[in-house]
Amino acid sequence: MTRWTVAALLVVVACGWTGCTRGRSPSQFSLPAGNVEAGKAAFVDLKCYACHTVEGVELPAPATTTPVTLGGRKPLPPSTGDLSTDIIMPSSHFAEGYPASQVQEGASSKMPDLTRQMTIRQLADLVAFLKSRYGVGL
Repeated sequence: MTRWTVAALLVVVACGWTGCTRGRSPSQFSLPAGNVEAGKAAFVDLKCYACHTVEGVELPAPATTTPVTLGGRKPLPPSTGDLSTDIIMPSSHFAEGYPASQVQEGASSKMPDLTRQMTIRQLADLVAFLKSRYGVGL
């Protein structure tokens, strides 16, 4: 192995240990335990359904014809930290597989800032609800 290959490998390993995930929070982040049913209620109360659907969950109809679908089987489902960061800092990471015009306005997310109206309890419950809708697989 060349010196550059070893250096690149060390960077990849260091990122894995420190949680380098495109601006998302490290995996050691935690919230109080959430309640899945209360999270579904918070999803409706905060009107998240206006732009999102959740796989396998009956919710009010989205206001958009091209909603972003949450949940489903993923090779690596999002962690508590990933979901929390996506909710409280939506411009830190954009939904993959959707046209930028659908999820972004310039460099910012189309998702509104909920940090002034959402409680920590609602965040914990929302994360519990969303985590319950992801599974490991392809």
